[in-house]
Amino acid sequence: MIRISEIQDALLHLVGWEQNLRREEAIYYKLTESESGLTFQAAHPLLTLDNISATMPSNWNNQYESWEKNIRYPKGVVVQHNNCLWLAKRSSYGKEPKSDFNNDYSKKDYGNEYWHPFHPLSHFVERATRQGIATVVQRFLAEKSLAKESKSLLENRTFFDGAGRINDTIANRHKLVGFEITPVRGIGVTTCLNRVGLQFSKPTKVKMHLFHSSQVEPVKNWNFQYEKKGGFQWFDTSDCYLPYKGDSWVGGSWYLCYSQDELDDGAEAINVGRDFSKEPCGSCNRGNLEAWRELTKYLQIAPFVQPAPATFDEYPEMWDVETISYTSNQNYGINVDVTVGCDLTDFIISQRATFQTAIQKQVAYNLLRTMAMNPDVRVNRNQANVSQENILYELDGNPQGRASGLGYELNQAYKALQVDTSGIDRVCLGCNNGGVRYRTV
Repeated sequence: MIRISEIQDALLHLVGWEQNLRREEAIYYKLTESESGLTFQAAHPLLTLDNISATMPSNWNNQYESWEKNIRYPKGVVVQHNNCLWLAKRSSYGKEPKSDFNNDYSKKDYGNEYWHPFHPLSHFVERATRQGIATVVQRFLAEKSLAKESKSLLENRTFFDGAGRINDTIANRHKLVGFEITPVRGIGVTTCLNRVGLQFSKPTKVKMHLFHSSQVEPVKNWNFQYEKKGGFQWFDTSDCYLPYKGDSWVGGSWYLCYSQDELDDGAEAINVGRDFSKEPCGSCNRGNLEAWRELTKYLQIAPFVQPAPATFDEYPEMWDVETISYTSNQNYGINVDVTVGCDLTDFIISQRATFQTAIQKQVAYNLLRTMAMNPDVRVNRNQANVSQENILYELDGNPQGRASGLGYELNQAYKALQVDTSGIDRVCLGCNNGGVRYRTV
């Protein structure tokens, strides 16, 4: 298991981009930050922002929606307004992006506290950087034979089997309800939420939140549209991980919940009718007992109820965990599908300097090959100046002669990669013999 999006976030500024000398075409300034001091342009003379811009699809700007006054925009979104693109520096509602009033493109007066001017090339090079990071990580895992240290320990296991009786409903009492989830305290072991299952008495919208005990704001939010009447409906929660360590926590618990006040009128959760504080009856259903023992080997779960703050609907925030009431025999119409796996993400992030040369050369290699192939058939002076044959020679060298070119340098960088995994939980080590591991057949 690898949390690739977190690795991309952590390594995004390991190597930086040299800024465009024309201020009106400057890329987002954070992309010029470089922890290592390396830049992508230093990998090859052809890798200029002008050359890269020439390979962008002509319809690239069509992906950005127009700014509207009555929409709340989260941090990081890009919108079009007054023939310009704007990046949200923070969450805002009704805050109009402003233009530069004196045309000097100064950070002090261009934009405002909510919006920053954004050149479309910024997204293009950021996407290329993230793709290069993902390629480096995946190739590194494959070539270094680290499959055993990133294997699954528990695959697609649900909190319980079956469903509740359609008439066994839970009355809404203006509460926050859900599951407290406490993963195993193990370095390199991570739980992934694959899907959330919901069971209600009638169709309803459900605003689901995922909190961590150390964070005020929710880590994840989902708007699910439950369309059945009494049966379980499953919803994907892609890239939702519950790691042992985060940017500002170690350990702690997670809270998957919704507010009963936000359900549609007349919609009530259907209870599954089992006690989550103890093992299921072994003589009644042996399969349920074995599944429960597999699950609790790696995480503890407990249904809970909590008074909902008056402002929770508009501003969902974490509450004082000391006020939680546990309700072991009520699941509030929620089931969860999880996978638990060995995870090298934290080791890669902590030793990210090891990857700086490989990332620099991989991103450069990918972009130069894009220039050579010209997938969008854009004819311009940048592509007229350099032929496809010349670029491919710079990448792969002479196939009949001595190995050379950027591709050869990239292979050498991969051979030098190595990550120290000392400290990883022993159940993830290749030589582990500490007990039985459970898998789905």
